[in-house]
Amino acid sequence: MDRQDQFARAMVHKLTAYALGRPLSFGDNANIDNLTTQLRRREDRLSELIEVIINSKIFNTK
Repeated sequence: MDRQDQFARAMVHKLTAYALGRPLSFGDNANIDNLTTQLRRREDRLSELIEVIINSKIFNTK
């Protein structure tokens, strides 16, 4: 994992925790990995990250 991947994962982790209003647990790791992959495919744009999170299963089942 390179630095850009690490940064993207950290952004996904922090923003997802904020969106859910709770700290993330070990059980959320698969969802975070999936969201990070989606974000990296969309050129790491913040607007894309927000869209990816609000359309995610983890957000819509909170």
